[in-house]
Amino acid sequence: MCELLGLCFSRPIKPSISFIGFRKRGEINKHGWGVAFYPDSSAQVIKEPINAGASPLSNFLKDYENLRSKIILAHVRHATVGTHMRKNTHPFQRELGGREYVFAHNGTLKGGYRKGLALGIFRPIGDTDSEHAFCYLLERIRKRGIDSWHEKDFSWLLSELRKINSYGYFNCLLSDGEHLFAYRGYDAKRELHFVSRVPPYGKVRLLDQDFEIDLGADKDQMKHGVVVATCPLTSEAWVPFSPGHLMVFKDGKTVFSQVVKKQ
Repeated sequence: MCELLGLCFSRPIKPSISFIGFRKRGEINKHGWGVAFYPDSSAQVIKEPINAGASPLSNFLKDYENLRSKIILAHVRHATVGTHMRKNTHPFQRELGGREYVFAHNGTLKGGYRKGLALGIFRPIGDTDSEHAFCYLLERIRKRGIDSWHEKDFSWLLSELRKINSYGYFNCLLSDGEHLFAYRGYDAKRELHFVSRVPPYGKVRLLDQDFEIDLGADKDQMKHGVVVATCPLTSEAWVPFSPGHLMVFKDGKTVFSQVVKKQ
């Protein structure tokens, strides 16, 4: 099963420790990896249909000085739908209303989702259920006419995510460059967790390897944020999402959190 990683901070950051730990998860999710970030108001997506741990490019990116962004979204893939090709590798990217949206999904949609989740002007390039769901969401956002997001739009988005969720397992991350949307579905085979990072920072240890880093070395005491991941990456106190839980983050803070129980 794929794994997700999302970061939303008050100031641009390097994802070093999170990306190092997440890259390790590519050993059991060998069919692709990708990262999306916003160097400015545009999104940059880098991805390959290979094991992240074996990729010289992903190894380069963990220390790449220019990979700095307030929002970062990453994915390692264990394919269940779609061939092992770049076109089926997450994150996916589209422009809507002058914003570049990026999206990644963990899970599998089944049944008649292609008929039930009708598409409009946005069409998949690949053949995954994930990209189909992304195109469906973008069409719904377009029809709603969202130029800027408000709380009533977040509640509406949750209802759309629940509709997609009705076709199978569905955890996802979505961003428009300003917000990070994180949703844990019902009956998901994998969970979703988050951790808040606020100064003063201390030392944290990666769970999958004997590696510790002193976050206190970062002298920017105004920097704060949230990290979202399928499974905890570090020794910090991660908080699990509830099933049917949508959280929205902006500038490193939670701006919306709502759980709708399955009926």
